[in-house]
Amino acid sequence: MASASSSNNIRSGFLGKTGTDEAPLDKTFYNILNVSPTANATEIKRAYYTLSLQYHPDRTQNLDDFTRREYAERFKLISQAYSILSDPEKRILYNRYGKDERLMNDDSTGISLEDFDTEEFFRFMFGGEEFHSIIGDFELAKSFKNIISEMLKDNEQTPEQREEQKLQHLLHNEERIQAQEERIKQLSANLILKLSVFTDNYVPTKKEHQNSEALNHFIEVNRADIPNLIQASYGEHLLQAVGYIYSSRARFWLSKMDSQEGHIGKRILGYSRHVHSSWKDRAHTVKEAVKTVKCAVQWGQSMSKLAEIENKEVENLQDGENSQYPFRHHSGYLEYNKSTPSEPTVIAFVSVKDQQQQQQQQQLRKSSAQSVVPLTDEEKRRLEVNAATKSMETLWRVIKLEIESTERDVCDRVLNDISCSRDIRRSRCIALSKLGDLWQTVSLEDSS
Repeated sequence: MASASSSNNIRSGFLGKTGTDEAPLDKTFYNILNVSPTANATEIKRAYYTLSLQYHPDRTQNLDDFTRREYAERFKLISQAYSILSDPEKRILYNRYGKDERLMNDDSTGISLEDFDTEEFFRFMFGGEEFHSIIGDFELAKSFKNIISEMLKDNEQTPEQREEQKLQHLLHNEERIQAQEERIKQLSANLILKLSVFTDNYVPTKKEHQNSEALNHFIEVNRADIPNLIQASYGEHLLQAVGYIYSSRARFWLSKMDSQEGHIGKRILGYSRHVHSSWKDRAHTVKEAVKTVKCAVQWGQSMSKLAEIENKEVENLQDGENSQYPFRHHSGYLEYNKSTPSEPTVIAFVSVKDQQQQQQQQQLRKSSAQSVVPLTDEEKRRLEVNAATKSMETLWRVIKLEIESTERDVCDRVLNDISCSRDIRRSRCIALSKLGDLWQTVSLEDSS
């Protein structure tokens, strides 16, 4: 007869202690992926993508042998943890019975960099399907995929292969430009459709309060979509970034139209607003670029620090092994019983200058060993988590720059569409400005 334990929801029975989904018997795999036992499939997949991209063996070619071996072992553990936790049936068995050899028999070598789907990774990590109609497919993902294919090629190429590679670069650039143009075209159509909720009901001859009712209806329709959008990966940041571009470009084109119509006072005021909006947008672009570079430098420093600490630890281990054998011989180790030989013929082999050099080298090794404070496993784990966080922050900032650049082109195409009347363009500016202001004020806490 099975009996329940009094704590942690761990039960006892014929097979020994068993866990539950809320309190697994073993949490090793959850700790490897840095997720909680209650994490859903999306959170587990996101953690796996982040860690596998950081520790993948194909990205550690510039590191020393010891670090590469350690990263390869870590990558193997990450892949093994994901293979268990991503399978619902295996996860249930793992939560209940812990590690089982039958669960570990699968070949969990993980995905190779050659098979890594960069477009799926970027789409999954930043916005998902919820934002696809707003930001589309990332151009950076296509470039990253091309870079990976170049990395995997043999460095030693014949002249014919180099010429073919140059041709492939040109073709890739043409395809990239064409894909970006199609992306802007599709996103422009999606934005026009979104704004039509207001523009189809906007009539310039109507009174202001009548158009305000149509504008309020437009705002409420888009407010209802916010809970679904904000729950996506980086949803809050994406809404705020896109919202800023919507508002700034709407003010830019609205002020430009004001500077071209009406009395002279209205034109002067519109022109001043137009110039101010243009300079403000440029300052924002420069500020975001500086933040991206700063974050990339911090990420590089974190990775260098990790590599430096690991190299120092290896050197200290080697010095510790060498100190056990003061005298070395090319064919083995000489015995040393800590007694000083009395024969002067032995001392003659070592000059005074050599002794001084050996003493200086020993002092340098001791001082360097004392300057490096050994880190605990928890401290090293915090450094690794910080490096992973910096890498994702850098990637997000690069993605943000691309999104803002693309959305500027989309807004300019929609708001400066000469195929429609001036009144429709003005109504689009009004609606887009309100939508941008709405998205900039959202937060995950308020939504929850």
